[in-house]
Amino acid sequence: MEQEKRRHAAQNHPTRHPRRSRRRRRRRLWLVLAGLFFLVFCYSGVRLGLDLYSNYRDKKGFEALSALVVKSGESAPSPTEPPAAPVSEAEPLPGPGEARPPKPTTPLPQNARLHELNDEFFGWLTVEGLEIDYPVMYSPTRTDYYLNRDFYGTPTISGTPYIDGRCPADGNYYLIYGHLMQNKTVFGRLPEYAEEACWRENPVIGFDTVFEERQYAVMSCFYSRLYEDYEQGFRYYQYFDLTDEATFNEYVSQVMAAALYDTGVRAEYGDELLVLTSCSHHTGDGRFVVVAKRVK
Repeated sequence: MEQEKRRHAAQNHPTRHPRRSRRRRRRRLWLVLAGLFFLVFCYSGVRLGLDLYSNYRDKKGFEALSALVVKSGESAPSPTEPPAAPVSEAEPLPGPGEARPPKPTTPLPQNARLHELNDEFFGWLTVEGLEIDYPVMYSPTRTDYYLNRDFYGTPTISGTPYIDGRCPADGNYYLIYGHLMQNKTVFGRLPEYAEEACWRENPVIGFDTVFEERQYAVMSCFYSRLYEDYEQGFRYYQYFDLTDEATFNEYVSQVMAAALYDTGVRAEYGDELLVLTSCSHHTGDGRFVVVAKRVK
């Protein structure tokens, strides 16, 4: 009796074909994978769109700040005025050991407005041939505050170039960080200095502080990276104060040894140095560095 019931059940509910079952499972798997791919595609598209918009917004923000400098710049040359003298003809600074005039305390007309908007604004950086035209911030109590913030402190991808807060504000050395942006903004074009031709076209860096107009002659350009504690290497990023003569000479010696080519510019104790640095993709934790000496 029990066997008859089993046969009857088997006749009414035949076993599924194994091939059809496998096809259905594969179809479900493909549907799941396609759904996941679609979600990833949508997420990536949204992220890309947000990044592009953020980069566009950041670029417009920098342009607006630049316009403030130009509009308020009483000393800015007009189109009919002759161009500024090249570095070789500019009034030189006193040599090492010579008395220097006292530093001004009145903001430059072209920088006064930005200083009013944010008292952590330190100066304006310019390398015309590389489209570097940005404000530089300085926050000694919040060293990396502007790494991912704009001039007003709003979170942003591009950040704002800033001086390492451990550098003395009135010192002889400024270490400026900026992002290596893929859209070539901020310090996205800084590694072009790896080619000597770039230096020949852009031998001078303009860095007007709130109070002074300054020019720096490029002295050395080199690749570097972040080193582990057990590794030997020139840790340029651990130098913040070069007021000590031995430290200054040690730093300059290593900078010149690392140079990719000879610019002919030399520094000695008493000179003022400016360093621009950004990430580099030549190696893991890579960095690119440009060191310049103040000449005006």
